[in-house]
Amino acid sequence: MAGGSTGGGIAVVVICSLVIVLDCAVAGYCLWKRKYLPLKSSNLINMYLTFISMIMTFIGAAYASNFSSSSKNWMVCTVTVGWLGMALGALLFAALLQLRVYSYISIFIWNRQPTGIYFIVPVLYMGVLSILYSGLSFILPSSAGFEYIEKTNVCTANGGIYYFGMALVIIQTLVLCVLLFKSRTMVCCFHEHRKILIVSIVCFVCEIAVVAIQHVHFSDDNQTVAGILKILFTFIPQHVYFYVILGPPVYHSLAHSDNYLQTYVDTIEQSGLSHVYELIGKCPLGEISDMSDAGKSRRASISSQVSIGSNFSGNEPAPECSPPLPRDTNARQSGALLSYYSSSWLPSIFTRNSNK
Repeated sequence: MAGGSTGGGIAVVVICSLVIVLDCAVAGYCLWKRKYLPLKSSNLINMYLTFISMIMTFIGAAYASNFSSSSKNWMVCTVTVGWLGMALGALLFAALLQLRVYSYISIFIWNRQPTGIYFIVPVLYMGVLSILYSGLSFILPSSAGFEYIEKTNVCTANGGIYYFGMALVIIQTLVLCVLLFKSRTMVCCFHEHRKILIVSIVCFVCEIAVVAIQHVHFSDDNQTVAGILKILFTFIPQHVYFYVILGPPVYHSLAHSDNYLQTYVDTIEQSGLSHVYELIGKCPLGEISDMSDAGKSRRASISSQVSIGSNFSGNEPAPECSPPLPRDTNARQSGALLSYYSSSWLPSIFTRNSNK
């Protein structure tokens, strides 16, 4: 295989594969504990799709390098690097990150779930970019699309498809910056905005690094180094996002599940953001308040006040109730009905008039 020693590249692929196995275990655990409130509030569907995008990006970056299989051609490069690595990998991950920030804006600032047109439009935006890139990479010839270089055993993006991909990345970066700016005023309990800001900074740095590697000329003997750097700089941001969001709730659910759950709901209740986190976790109205200590004590206080004010218990005779008022089911019986009302509560003038 061309391109010098590939042992280091294969070692990196093996290590990344083991990390993905760990990711799979974490995703499976989240699926098992999906009703645990701190996990349920982490938008698990978004994280499952992020896990899929991590696998796709890794496959694309690995196949693009010189230490992957030598049985490659134009179609293999287009499918693995263009469709899997870029469309279902990098572009999907960027869209999922933007979708999370957008959902934070919708819930924490606008106080509503992104439903209807507010959900359809972002999802269409997320899908259209990937579909356009996939279609264009398949239509363009190798001179303007993906090309397999047999000498170095690498897949490269030429001309049109490269600049189109760069344009999509720039668009998504600008959209993410706008969303981050709009979300700066959100009030939250568990540093959601700070977490997403850290993830975005890591993504920006790695994005710049990948573009720089694309423009650095590596000799044939250093193609392995280029492949390793591309894998790492596409592998890191997705895993930072995955574990910054899921790491804390997964750890606490393993270490002290019940205690952390109580602390979680008490923190939300004390901050007065129960309705917001019920929207995030798609919980029934009042569930978080009912689970918190403050909510329990408030309900106990209300119950005690009601019981004191009623002066009635199960050991005492039931209070007497007045008989129900008769219904005027027949218009011809209005005289009998009038005599009933006259004897019970009508003024005396009506009583005198009825006796005449």
